Amino acid sequence: MPVTYIDVRARSDMFVPASRAYGTIAIVGKGRPAGAASAPKAFTDPSDARSFYSGAGRSVTDGVLNGTTTLTSATGAFTAADVGRPVTGRGIAEDTVVASVGNGTTVVLSRPAQATATSVAVTLGRTPPSDLENAIAIAFRQSPPPVTIWGIQVDTATPDWDTALTAVSTLDAQIIVLANTPLTNTAASATLIGKLAGHVSTVSGTGGDGKERIGVVALDPGLTAPVAAALNVGSVSDERIALIAHKSTEDAAAAFAGVIAGYEPHISLLLKPIKLNQTTSFTAAEIDAFDKAFVNWVTSPVLLPGSGTYLGEAYTANPSQGNKKYLDIVRTLDDVNFRIKAALIRAIGNLRVSRSGLRAVQTIVESTLSPLVGQRVIEGYAVVIKLLVLLDRDPATLSADELAQIQAAQASRNVDMTVTVDYAGAIHRLHVDLVFT
Repeated sequence: MPVTYIDVRARSDMFVPASRAYGTIAIVGKGRPAGAASAPKAFTDPSDARSFYSGAGRSVTDGVLNGTTTLTSATGAFTAADVGRPVTGRGIAEDTVVASVGNGTTVVLSRPAQATATSVAVTLGRTPPSDLENAIAIAFRQSPPPVTIWGIQVDTATPDWDTALTAVSTLDAQIIVLANTPLTNTAASATLIGKLAGHVSTVSGTGGDGKERIGVVALDPGLTAPVAAALNVGSVSDERIALIAHKSTEDAAAAFAGVIAGYEPHISLLLKPIKLNQTTSFTAAEIDAFDKAFVNWVTSPVLLPGSGTYLGEAYTANPSQGNKKYLDIVRTLDDVNFRIKAALIRAIGNLRVSRSGLRAVQTIVESTLSPLVGQRVIEGYAVVIKLLVLLDRDPATLSADELAQIQAAQASRNVDMTVTVDYAGAIHRLHVDLVFT
């Protein structure tokens, strides 16, 4: 081996900050019929949720058609959970489902049979989609779709929402939904939605560190617009809650969550398409009631080609909290907040309370925010470390009070920093004076 006076072995020890998803959804709801609560499960395909949260199909081999719509089974193989299941077999018309079950043996079909008094081998399809299965499918239906959806099943008989939301608090999810749980004008509904609002507010508060989130709630479509809009009060009225009004029989909250998840945080959700089966639109008076109450609505503007459905607004339920009127403001703040924390975490315990150490801290923050300026996420920023201003000065020019501030910071190892971000939101209203001369 040749003699070397300086031996250098180069290796890389580069630090890659943690990344945060911006569109992961957690949906809590009732799943498999008579199913017990289950732990959170991640899905990237709605068909996986379908097989996990609905009862599988099965065969009943001794069915006898006794009449045009009646089927009997000597073994009593049917249960109440079979209501709504598709039924196939010899002599049974297409698109037939179980309409009702009596004592496990007598079954009423939804369509007349093609033959009577005939023994048949009956095949029962899967149970009707559960609340949880439906919500996951509707969220995945949106375009662009979410990447990951967590399903959390509560007991169908005695749902324990508190325990389920506690399980959600540990997940890396940014959008939380209670499946098929619209906000109605009942005390029980307000209490339940209040639990969701409390969850997203608590988890996003002190100690959230990357788990900041919003909750999405649909209003009861059976209520009039003024009554529904008036429900945005109390604990429901929170900057981390998004309300949506609709005229559909589907789970609009899950659809809205799917739309939110498909876009980057700084993208305004105004007039973004939402795939929801809604055949009628709101009147101008109804929209005005929702707009004044900061409730989003589903609309079909005539200026947009086709007959699609779109989000009429992108409000948070309470703009008075921190002046966060729009969802993209809350989501972008969460995203930038996480990016800064993730970049700075390695400085904790390593960099010193000194001029060089604080300069490195400032550089880390600037390197995190500068790309966001280039991507037009933010317009600009400023990073101010008051202690660094003092450390940059000639020590001979510092007053006794300023020297005491430096000594106190070095003794406590606690440094204050202010980051100011200039965020320019998308245009939501545009007034045009059209003058002919």
